[in-house]
This record gives sequence, C-alpha cells and structure tokens, in this order.
Amino acid sequence: MSIIHSVTDRELPATLAIALSVTGSGRPADPQHVRSFVDYLDSCSIPWRGIRLERSGQVTGVAFALLPPGRTAILLFPAPGELGTLADDQLGAMQALLGELRDQRLHYAQALVEPGVSAKSRLLERIGFWHLAELNYKERDASFPWVEPPTCEDVSWISYAPENHAEFSATIEATYADSGDCPRLNGLRPIEDVIASHRATGKFDPALWQLARAADGNVGCLLLSRLTHGPLVELVYMGVMPASRRRRFGSILLRRALELCRQARVGKLTLVVDASNEAAGRLYERFDFQQVTARDAYLYQWAGKSANA
Repeated sequence: MSIIHSVTDRELPATLAIALSVTGSGRPADPQHVRSFVDYLDSCSIPWRGIRLERSGQVTGVAFALLPPGRTAILLFPAPGELGTLADDQLGAMQALLGELRDQRLHYAQALVEPGVSAKSRLLERIGFWHLAELNYKERDASFPWVEPPTCEDVSWISYAPENHAEFSATIEATYADSGDCPRLNGLRPIEDVIASHRATGKFDPALWQLARAADGNVGCLLLSRLTHGPLVELVYMGVMPASRRRRFGSILLRRALELCRQARVGKLTLVVDASNEAAGRLYERFDFQQVTARDAYLYQWAGKSANA
C-alpha cells in the first residue's frame, strides 16, 4: 500500500538527494550539492513544496517545486525507475504536487530535462506538459578573447533605479515583440511578474541592469545578475527594440555586458538561449561563447486557470 505526503523540513535533504540526482548515475545527488541547495533556499527565502510517495518505508516517488518570485513553479524530479522510484508512483507524486500548486495563482510550472532522457520527457508529456524549447547554455571568459567596450558615440547607458522602473518595464516589454527567443512565452505573464522573476536570478545589482539609449530613444535593455556560485555573471535577458534590430545594437549590448563583467571583476559571462533562435546563436558565436550543456524546457498550465487571476 502506498503512502503519499508533503515533504517536511526534516525530509528535505533526503528528498533533494533524489530530486537532484544525475539521471543514469544510479547515485543520489552529492551531499555537498544538496547542502548548497538547502542553503540557497534558506538564504533567498524561496518557498518550496515537495511530495513523497512511499511503499513499505521505501521512497518510490518524489516531486519537488521551487516557487520563486514571478508566480511560476520550477519542478525537480528523478527519472522514473531511478533510485528506487516506480513509474506509476513517480507519476502520482508529480500529479499530487501539481494539484497542491493549483491554488497558488501561478502562471505555469516549468521543468528542464537533459537531452536524451526520454523517460522524463514521456512522464511530463503524460501529465500534460508541453515542449517549449531546447535551451543552449553558453559561457565565455570576460576578458579573453578581448572585446572592445562600446564608445559613448554608440549609445548612452541608464542604470536601473526605482524612479525609472516604468521606463525599464516598458522597454523590456517592447523588446518581446517578434522575439525569436522562446516566443511561446510571450503573453503568459504580465510584465511585472517577468521583471520579478528576472530580479530573483542570482544577486540583484541595479548597476548591472541598463537601458541603451541612442539619439532616437531607447534601443534595448541589458539585464545581468551575479550568480551565487562562483565568480560568474549571467546574462539574464538582453533585448533590442523592433525598430532598432539589424542595426548592430545586439553587438553593442554584448560588448557592454563584457565591459560590466570586467568592471565587477567577474571572470565569466553565462547565458541561456533558445536553440531555434538562429540570429542570437550567430551573434553569440561571433563573440566566442562556447556551449556548456543543453536542456529541453517543458511548461504546464492548469486547466481552467487564468494566468492573470
């Protein structure tokens, strides 16, 4: 007989050891990785939910969700059959967790799957997740090969401050029009929830959020964040206004991003890009970004729920 229940604080490390395990390794996640993850949850005060399904005292299904700012859920789970999990029980744990999250007024839940892990993909599709995109994770050294910073003749830069929040919000939203990066995300969340999600990535530093302004107005935005693990900065979002595209402003924004990394004495710049966004891929290739890994992104929306409710 199976027993299903919400994960307690005491059960959190053991649950994460299963949810964070590397598919195919046959081993729980490294204890140091689990401790770092728990510390991250505590230091950032990120709410979470977890479900465990057990038979005869053995864990046979695990589902875990982070609830960061921006009203979404990020799901973590093992592949069915890994570490003693059973296919039907893993399905039951996932469905129970999504049921528990239904009343949280979330826009959607998302999950990332390593390429080729078909057992995870089939499980998500069986529940009702749909494939959003293949995501490529890239990085490069901030200094080598050397990239010249943009000049004051190119654009002027405006750092984020509470008094210009509305200008940032309007510019970010405008850059989403006809974007090639995960276009199916457009319109799923109001812009303020999008911004809240961006701010929660790593350690927010307003000096690393900038608008690029040319003679005819704002041409784009650059949102960088210091990551909590290692001397890294993530390019959380970079967008160019539709009327300013194909005028080399994307290159100017990247040159500025690398300049800011060097000023902050951070060694590497990382980013994530939709693999189908060929224009962005070519731009990052010209700037010597190297692919580190890839993930398939899946989304789930609750039936009968309004995203703006």
